[in-house]
Amino acid sequence: MTMKKLITYEIHGQIERNSYFRIGKALIRIEFTGGAINSTGVYPAQYTTDNPLFQRAIENSDAFRSGEIKRGRVEVLESDAEECMQDAGSAPSASVKVTEVTNMQQARAFLMAAPYNCTISDLQNKSAVRAAAQEKGVSFPNWS
Repeated sequence: MTMKKLITYEIHGQIERNSYFRIGKALIRIEFTGGAINSTGVYPAQYTTDNPLFQRAIENSDAFRSGEIKRGRVEVLESDAEECMQDAGSAPSASVKVTEVTNMQQARAFLMAAPYNCTISDLQNKSAVRAAAQEKGVSFPNWS
């Protein structure tokens, strides 16, 4: 049985970037977004996909082979394993890093949406939102 993987690819030093990859005779455009450069650090532009065709196209590209594009988080889907596989170079952290969230309202909205489905009564204040996020394995690195 082949395991389906949800892979996040990262381009360090870039906030966002459109890249083109060849699949057979077709040329596909993939948008790397969500990067940030601020006082808390540098966050790479990212693209997440579970499409094996797109994963193969990215990993067979010159940009990936040269190290310009790197694998970030890798999650095994449809598996009995409860842990995500981490890239060897990264420290263990929350399984989902959401860089777009910068305030409590955005964090609350994210946690209330599928697949987390938290209720508004569970997310009444900042500490409750942080606790719910930690329990669900979510981190918001751009929200302080």
